[in-house]
Amino acid sequence: MNKQARLLFLGLLKVCLLGVAFPLLLTTFNWAQANTKQDNSLLYAQTPAPSTPQPSKPAEVKKTNPRPQEKKQEEGEKSDPEKKQDLSWKLLTPALGVVVILYLGVLWLSPFWLLKLPKELKVPKIWIFPEFKLPDPVWHWLKYQPRVLDAWVEKHIDIFNNNFDNNETVSRRKNYISLPVDLLVTNKHEQQDLTAVSPLVDLVPNKYEQQELTADYLRITFKKDKRVRLLIWGDGGTGKTTIACQIAKWAMTKDKEKRLAEHLMLPVLIEQELKSQSGEGIKALMEDIVGQIQELTDGEQKIVDELLVEQLLRKRRILLIVDRFSEMNDDTRQKINPNLPEFPANALVVTSRIEEGNITGIDIQIKTLRLDGVELTNFIKQYLIKRNKWELFENDQDKFLKECAKLTAIVGDKKTIIVLLAKLYAERMINAKENLPGTKRSPDNIPDLIIEHLETLNSDVVRRTNQEYHTVQPDAKLIAWQCLQQDYKPNYVDRVSMVAALGEGKANNILEYFEKKLYLIKSGQSHTIRFALDTLAEYLAGLYLVEYHKDNETNWREFITKVDPNPDKREEIKGFLLAVRECCITKGAKKVPSFVAEELGELAGLDLEALKQEQLRRRIESFIDDLFDSNLKVEDRLYAVQELEKMAEKDKYAVDGLLLALTIDDVYVRCGAIAALGNLGDTSEPVLNALLASLQDKDDDVDVRRNAVVALGKLGNTSEPVLNRLLALLQDQDEYALHDDAATALDKLGNASKLVLHKLLARLQDQDDDVDVRGNAAAALGKLGKASKPVLDELLARLQDQDDDVDVRRNAVEALGNLGNASEPVMHGLLERLQDQDDDDVRRNAAEALGKLGNSSEPVMHGLLARLQDKDDDVYVRGNAAEALGKLGNASKPVMHGLLARLQDKDDHVYVRKATTKALEKLSNASNNT
Repeated sequence: MNKQARLLFLGLLKVCLLGVAFPLLLTTFNWAQANTKQDNSLLYAQTPAPSTPQPSKPAEVKKTNPRPQEKKQEEGEKSDPEKKQDLSWKLLTPALGVVVILYLGVLWLSPFWLLKLPKELKVPKIWIFPEFKLPDPVWHWLKYQPRVLDAWVEKHIDIFNNNFDNNETVSRRKNYISLPVDLLVTNKHEQQDLTAVSPLVDLVPNKYEQQELTADYLRITFKKDKRVRLLIWGDGGTGKTTIACQIAKWAMTKDKEKRLAEHLMLPVLIEQELKSQSGEGIKALMEDIVGQIQELTDGEQKIVDELLVEQLLRKRRILLIVDRFSEMNDDTRQKINPNLPEFPANALVVTSRIEEGNITGIDIQIKTLRLDGVELTNFIKQYLIKRNKWELFENDQDKFLKECAKLTAIVGDKKTIIVLLAKLYAERMINAKENLPGTKRSPDNIPDLIIEHLETLNSDVVRRTNQEYHTVQPDAKLIAWQCLQQDYKPNYVDRVSMVAALGEGKANNILEYFEKKLYLIKSGQSHTIRFALDTLAEYLAGLYLVEYHKDNETNWREFITKVDPNPDKREEIKGFLLAVRECCITKGAKKVPSFVAEELGELAGLDLEALKQEQLRRRIESFIDDLFDSNLKVEDRLYAVQELEKMAEKDKYAVDGLLLALTIDDVYVRCGAIAALGNLGDTSEPVLNALLASLQDKDDDVDVRRNAVVALGKLGNTSEPVLNRLLALLQDQDEYALHDDAATALDKLGNASKLVLHKLLARLQDQDDDVDVRGNAAAALGKLGKASKPVLDELLARLQDQDDDVDVRRNAVEALGNLGNASEPVMHGLLERLQDQDDDDVRRNAAEALGKLGNSSEPVMHGLLARLQDKDDDVYVRGNAAEALGKLGNASKPVMHGLLARLQDKDDHVYVRKATTKALEKLSNASNNT
């Protein structure tokens, strides 16, 4: 359209709007007075001048005697002015209709053209109509109809969306992963509408409920024709800005089913301090918003119609996002005050580290949460999928889960992992898989994770540019501290002061490297600089303080004294206080005064009992580090094992440390750790699985495996996996060294279940099996204490089978003595074996077993005395017979005579005489007690 056509069109639009406004004009203007004046002038102009003088007539005659002709004219006909007025009305009515139709047509077909009209409409004097100005409210209502605003938004949405995505803050958060948040709905009707979205949702007004944030929930609020205010608050690094950016993207999507509101919205992000010289009230805010819209729409000409921006704000075509509101200075917070009557934004999202109770009219509060173990694993997986890196881990998901578990161990307690750290750790996992530099070591605390992320970024730049940068760590720490030094909140700082701190000769190169290469800082208005990520800045500043103050108590006192005593103000800097405390504990334990961490914890609102628990946790971590320190002596590492065993009762994390010790390539450390686990009585699944795993490797040191068997016996867990493994040891001929320990463990477990008895009897009956296995099975049956008929019959059968192996018969005899059954078949079988001359060990065990069973019948006494008196018999058989006589307590004459004879025979073996002496003492004591 050329200039002349454009002017013609604008003139036509003016006429249209004039026509629409005429009804208002006609109802407010005094047309009767205007017509009277006009009629008088017209009558005067039409009266002819007199030609000759006429005699005057009395006035009253005229007045009282009107001519009949004139009176008839007045009653039946109208004057010429009245006829003209009627004519104007007859012409105006259809003209108004045409104009209204034309305006509505333009509004419907090309609403954007209405914005080309001037700010106000002045109508000059036309014929019978006087000059007037159309009232501003009417003009604005006609010019800025919602359809007009939608047309303007739709025209700029594509370029706006593209430029918004390229914003550094937004582009860093392009990989959005939905996470549970705490939602608080302050309006009862709002709660009912949100609940209607899903029957599974049970939102209660004024009470936080954990839900997954989706556009569907927010759409219920935004679709209503009213002001909308959202508050997103939570700890630093928990994803507040990420959620705000995602809400902005929902507002711009062209898919109505996924869009936040019925109409498109342009998000404007306020993240910098407003200019102090811009004036009071909302003027500074409006200037900032207008400037951003100018930049984001790539407008060729400067936007001069601020009224358009105001209308976009008031009619919710602009979504105003105020980021980091709690970290802004008081001057900016006053200028961005939603409580002001003239505040223009009717669609507002605020992010803050505090709850911001002073902001009124908030519809929904969104509280960001930290991640627990399950949420962490899911988050990292979804993040890898968004980054198109999941294929690196898909085929080895066990290792992926272990890597996720490491981050939980680094942070310590559950529910303390912030989203930012999870992202940094995920990037570390990617770099490690792709063999990028800076990922060889494994960080074991948050400061180390931050430093590793910094080194990884720097290594990537060095690899691309072939230019070394050796001072990235100290420079990053100094820049971070400069950004927090003023009020302990990450904020924009004057570039001049930053240059002075870094040194004028190199400062500009450093700042350019951090901004253009590492993308860790960004420039703001009026030559200011700030860190791009708050949490990163807080930890780097904390490391700077640890290295700068060291053990200087005066400097630390000064730092702590500067903390605002107001609890609300301290809440705003809680993240920084905790970051400094973490740096003091992990990186300054040997040089930072002990009071620093404690006082910082109190200022951050940590529970004193929790502080003690954390101190215990730190001690545990220190001893775990000692376990893996190969430079320490074995005695020092075993001392660490002992201390972990002591602390395990107060904190189960010490048990995790002992389990980690089982992976160390040192036999003494592993043996000590296994023994400690057995002493603790912890029968949790991880402990049992670790001990059972220690038995699997037959090539492992036998002492390690023996300790594992002993530990399983001490723990008293009789689950099927434990019993099966111990029984397998008894059955395995290659496990001879552990047979006795396995049998002992089964004895301590005291599990005489059918499963155990069945497998032991099966081993004992199988004469083709290894004799050691069968012998250990017999011993285990005796230790289990189950004197059932099948057990007794099988053991007696082994005694009577002269062709059976001697070791099997020997263990069967011992088992019968342990079972405590003194029935006649058992006593008969043992007396027979007592006379067995084929094996001395069998007879030794038979004598000992008879003493245990307590049967002092005459056959038993006679058999034992016969063995004692036979000087040609084995001395140990005779000694055991003497001890058995003492235990049975039968002080009859034959018994006493036989014992005294052995004692008096000085030629008899010393072992026999000692056993006889003990037996006589027992019998004497029994007689005295009687």
